[in-house]
Amino acid sequence: MRPTIAELEAFVWTARLGSVQSAARHLFLAQPTVSLRLKSLQDELGVRVFERSGATLRLSPDGEQLFGHAISIIEELARMRERAGSTGALHGTVKVGMPETFAVACLPRILKDLAALHPMLRLELSIATSTQLEDELREHRLDLAILVHPSDGAAIRLVELGRQEAAWVAAESLRLGPIVRPADLQDCQILTNPPPSAMHRQITDWFSAADVKPRRLDFCTGQMVIAHLVREGVAAAFLPVKLMEPVLVSGSVIKLRSVPEFPHAAVCAGHRIGGATAEIEAVIAAAQRVLGQVPFLLPPLGSEA
Repeated sequence: MRPTIAELEAFVWTARLGSVQSAARHLFLAQPTVSLRLKSLQDELGVRVFERSGATLRLSPDGEQLFGHAISIIEELARMRERAGSTGALHGTVKVGMPETFAVACLPRILKDLAALHPMLRLELSIATSTQLEDELREHRLDLAILVHPSDGAAIRLVELGRQEAAWVAAESLRLGPIVRPADLQDCQILTNPPPSAMHRQITDWFSAADVKPRRLDFCTGQMVIAHLVREGVAAAFLPVKLMEPVLVSGSVIKLRSVPEFPHAAVCAGHRIGGATAEIEAVIAAAQRVLGQVPFLLPPLGSEA
């Protein structure tokens, strides 16, 4: 017997969403129907495609091997429908992760854009550091993630959205700057996201290049909280300039010029290779449209400003 398209769709969406119930909701099917299709798929292939991890289903080693092939079949079917002009409205759920600052600046407009163009498309949102989001993407807990300064991962396709300008910032009361070198901040209290976040990696690389080790490096998971503590004069931090723009204009917080300078971090939309769907591409397109309207990022390298 051969697996059917219906069985492969049940398998792919259960893998993406982590449960039979979520897959059934996405496919507009009864939960027992999806369970039956998964059982038939496993019986036909003679392997177990899922393992249970608490309340979540994870791909087994055999399931991991099957997943890429199943995605290719589903995507080719979607392309056939497009060529035949029968795509229909996008619907279902896309699990999307993004950093806190990107969500605050861009998410309202992205949601409005998608609601206008694809009213039946739903997002399940996860807000975390870029490094955490990369891990969730690789573990099939997310379909799509907005990543800052992503690592070189062979399993993830990256679409660059722009570059994020970040800088050392501190309250005027700390009397730092206007130019700072690693030695100038060695004894200053510094707040950063915990390792192995992109922010922590950029900071420690900057100090290490000068053979300097900061003595007071404290961790906080929320960039909005770090920004508040900077405004209160508690510490200095390396933060996105757009996040601090209102207080930089007021003069209560100062942007410090770094020597050596930090390169602007790439901000990318990432999804697993072989995991693209029309729904995922629609969310990426919405983010690109919004970034064309909101000056949150600098243009990607090599593109016109």
